[in-house]
Amino acid sequence: MSKLAYCIMIGLIGMVGAVDAETVAIYQVTDMAGQTEHQILNKEEYTKLSTELKDEAKVFSPIVATAKKEWEANKENKMPFPVARIKLRTAKKVGSDFPSKEAAEKKLTLIEERAADKIAQDEKEKSSGRNKKKPAPEEIAKETLKNTLINNAISDVNRRMAEKLGREVLMFGFMSSSSEKKDEKKDVKKDKKKGAEKK
Repeated sequence: MSKLAYCIMIGLIGMVGAVDAETVAIYQVTDMAGQTEHQILNKEEYTKLSTELKDEAKVFSPIVATAKKEWEANKENKMPFPVARIKLRTAKKVGSDFPSKEAAEKKLTLIEERAADKIAQDEKEKSSGRNKKKPAPEEIAKETLKNTLINNAISDVNRRMAEKLGREVLMFGFMSSSSEKKDEKKDVKKDKKKGAEKK
């Protein structure tokens, strides 16, 4: 092989590697409450997320077992611990890689539009059904309490995971109690600053 051909071949391999390094993909990330969000990640970002998910998987079962035991010991809890509602976070690749973030964002916009259309269609079908009977206030109150207890259980497991791992475990549906505490501290600091400025 001539020296020129060898240089061209090495150059092409380098270009392919550079293009490959810049690719991104869309991932559907599911949180502990089963809520999903689409994220555009490059290989490095996905590797970091994948490592986080593996770390979470190692501590998940013992933490859920401890939370369940404490839940059942508390006589104020009127329903069983919602084990089936608490999920391990996951990330699933949607489609193939994209050569740029802009191309991935265009595809993501289409995915989100389709999802919004489906939700709107489902709501329309629910409201236009023959059985348009409104639930009784007692049923609404019971369902609200049930959802609150489920959210409390998920928040508790989320908080325990964050403490064990030394970092936040991302939630989409609602804020974990550790996040709420941080926001409360920020609000207190802001209020103190405002008070100091007034003096």
